[in-house]
Amino acid sequence: MYKRQSDPKKMTQSDCSTDVLLNNFQLKKKSYRVLLHGDHLVWERMQRATNKSDEARKQAPLPPEQQLANDNCAGYDYGPHSHILHMDDIISVCAGQTKQESLKPPQLMDVNEGGGDAAATKPTSQFLTINYAQRLTKSKTDCNRWQLRRLTFYNADAYIVRQWQCGVQRRLVQRVRRLLVFINPYGGRKAGANTYERLVRPLFQLAGIDATCITTQRANQIRDILLSHELSCYDAVCCVGGDGTVAEVINGLVFRRMRELGLDEQRPAYIPRPSLPVAIIPAGSTDTIVYSMHGTADVRTAAIYVLLGQRRGLDVCSVSNNRSLLRFCASVLSYGYLGDVAATSEQYRWMGTKRYEYSGIKAFISNRGYDAELQLLEEPTESAAMTPQSPVSPLLDDQRSVCYANCARCSIASSSLLEQRSTLFEQDTQEEQVQEKQQEEEEQEKQLDGEEQANKPQQKQEQEQPQQENEQEQEQELSPRELPHNEALHHQQANPQMLLNAISEMSLLRPRLPRLFSLPLQPSDSYASSLSLRSGLQWKVIRGNFFMICGANITCACSRSPNGISRYSHLGDGCLDLILVRKTSLVNNLRFLLNTAGRAGDIRNLPFVEVYRTRKFIFRTLTAATAEESPSIAGSRQPIAQSGSDTLSSEYSSWNCDGEVVTDLDITMSSHCQLIDVFMRGPHSYSKPQKTTTGQSVPTTPASSSDNVYCCCKD
Repeated sequence: MYKRQSDPKKMTQSDCSTDVLLNNFQLKKKSYRVLLHGDHLVWERMQRATNKSDEARKQAPLPPEQQLANDNCAGYDYGPHSHILHMDDIISVCAGQTKQESLKPPQLMDVNEGGGDAAATKPTSQFLTINYAQRLTKSKTDCNRWQLRRLTFYNADAYIVRQWQCGVQRRLVQRVRRLLVFINPYGGRKAGANTYERLVRPLFQLAGIDATCITTQRANQIRDILLSHELSCYDAVCCVGGDGTVAEVINGLVFRRMRELGLDEQRPAYIPRPSLPVAIIPAGSTDTIVYSMHGTADVRTAAIYVLLGQRRGLDVCSVSNNRSLLRFCASVLSYGYLGDVAATSEQYRWMGTKRYEYSGIKAFISNRGYDAELQLLEEPTESAAMTPQSPVSPLLDDQRSVCYANCARCSIASSSLLEQRSTLFEQDTQEEQVQEKQQEEEEQEKQLDGEEQANKPQQKQEQEQPQQENEQEQEQELSPRELPHNEALHHQQANPQMLLNAISEMSLLRPRLPRLFSLPLQPSDSYASSLSLRSGLQWKVIRGNFFMICGANITCACSRSPNGISRYSHLGDGCLDLILVRKTSLVNNLRFLLNTAGRAGDIRNLPFVEVYRTRKFIFRTLTAATAEESPSIAGSRQPIAQSGSDTLSSEYSSWNCDGEVVTDLDITMSSHCQLIDVFMRGPHSYSKPQKTTTGQSVPTTPASSSDNVYCCCKD
């Protein structure tokens, strides 16, 4: 048996996370040799050797001794009969004097067991239970679903059991301990409370999570609580509900952060990132956000991701009009068909979830088109070095790469996120610093000129007086725009109103610093002229009559549409997909719906559908666009008509933002790269398990917990 300290009684807390442990345990009344090495837990059944040639083959699953000192143990071959478990897949570890006692959920006080008074007491536990999560890698249709598994080891030496409990517990990092849970009892099939009590609460108790539950009773209650209550004692915020509940949590956290930093909520200088991550438990009608993140809407799978504690950045889009910021969007912002469905379904709430189907059929048959103009920043094609490597065919270009776990496109965006945020925070003060430097230089020049004039003889000043008077008369004849920059300011010091006008004109002509990723909230009429765009980005204007306009932040997949409306949208690349469906015939609309519902369909192949990868787009109705171009009808924009105006109500549609109706017509949607952290690893693709000639699965050592292969253990 190999270990760095021969006596387990003398083990310290710091040694528990770095030592290599190798002991013999009993599992289901059979002897196993178990190894704790780095981030891996390996066990192999001990068999009696029949001859000398088998002794070398039946050795323990242990690399050479010189490799044990190396902390990086990825890629080690532990043997053909070894079972491997990654530490990031372990949920909790418990010890007890009996097997039933070790199966009980751990108490919060047992999290730091092995130190202080607990290390001084004599151990009595002989059973060690390890609860872990395993993905169904062998399931072709449900490979994204996770299940709970457990291992119960027995050893007669209680000191060895405590040593192993300490070693495993110290390796469980970044786990949630205190959680704030919001439950929406009215979302979906109105089973949010039952879903949490029956499926989620037992898992939280198994991981030792202290959850504070709040059941909402009205709309926007979650947002009000997040804005007004103290949240420093919580590690994360969890919501049990549909897509509307998730959007409400995200809006509450972002606006809370804006208040903490003293930003203007209507026109903030930048969009800050909340400090608390978000956990999402699906309990709605479609649950497109959860399905897009995990590849499934299974409740246990979403809860297991919270227990494992791994986070990933998720893009969030800001929605604003010409005056102020309206809200944040997590899934899709749609105008036309989906907007009509959301608006008309509010009249049939008594039908429950069936109201969406009824409203959808009604809007589909009407086949209404809406005139609109869109301005977008079209994303250029990336170089080969920046092409994301996702598990799809290499023949596909970067615009058609599917976002999976370990997505290179999202990883590149994540690595440049820190530099991006520093630029975003500093750029608002760079212009002020430049103005301050210019003012200081002007003051110094004035002081030097004053000193030189004071040192000159009085005669020289009298001789120059007539010449200066002539120059002043000539300057008075010139307009401020004909003078140089500094001279115009000096000339207008006597007239404050002229000085203010000159400053305002120069501020419009002054070039602004570029915003690389998250763009500022500015009016659409002044944005193109005042922003210096990144090289490669250009404005594109599209006009037409559209059946539907969608700004997809994620794939928007669900059980009825496995690929979603935007199959190639990524979770954290800082871009959104603008989908334009031209108004054609009912047959083409049916083709569009069939392509979104099938697994093999692709809406990009339809001739009447256009998809653009962009970071920002501006929507305007053609009436508003014509009003801006024609001064005679300027200011003739009108809001969405109420129930009394049939003409205007048929001319304009509504916006569907995460299932909520937005009545503003002119909308600007901007993507903010990985604005919020969520508990997920990303969807996985099915890979057929490799087998040897004997029919046994090949054991694979996962380099990280985000690999497609996690554990190859068997019952």
